[in-house]
Amino acid sequence: MRLTVIDFETANKYNQSACSVGIVVFQDGELIHEAVHLIKPHRLYGYFDPFNISIHGITPEMVIEAPNFETVAQELIPWMDDAILAAHNAPFDMGVLRSLIDLYLIDFPNVLVLDTVEVARRCYPRLDNHKLNTVCGALEIPLNHHDALSDARGAALLVLNAMGLCEVYDPLEFAQTLGVKLRPLR
Repeated sequence: MRLTVIDFETANKYNQSACSVGIVVFQDGELIHEAVHLIKPHRLYGYFDPFNISIHGITPEMVIEAPNFETVAQELIPWMDDAILAAHNAPFDMGVLRSLIDLYLIDFPNVLVLDTVEVARRCYPRLDNHKLNTVCGALEIPLNHHDALSDARGAALLVLNAMGLCEVYDPLEFAQTLGVKLRPLR
């Protein structure tokens, strides 16, 4: 089964303001796809908050020629079919994804979601916290935090490392082994 990990960055506090998405896809433990897409936020949510810019460094000028999410979704959807979809702090990223699906009225595959924070808590309980930068630092996974592709890659490698600890390499079986609940996207 495929493991697809995503990470969104937003222009402001609204889920509909996605300005970047990173995606990393593993099939049977092998990297088969990774990409990062700048996204031009919907006109109703396109304000760039200086706070968000200070976190991820994406400015309005960088996305002025970027496609909207409706276009980017067509690049993402094929990698999510027959996959477990994962993210670090999944409620945030899946909230963004659901909001964009609703905003653009996109027909999206029904997928199950794995929160890599829960994986980190189960597999690395002695860490001070389970933020992505903390876990990646402990596992010596390179991370350029708040770069969507780097965050997606870091979360994916966290899961692969945890799978190795458990010696269970199928994402569905892995979640069951850990007792981590997979939640439907919708």
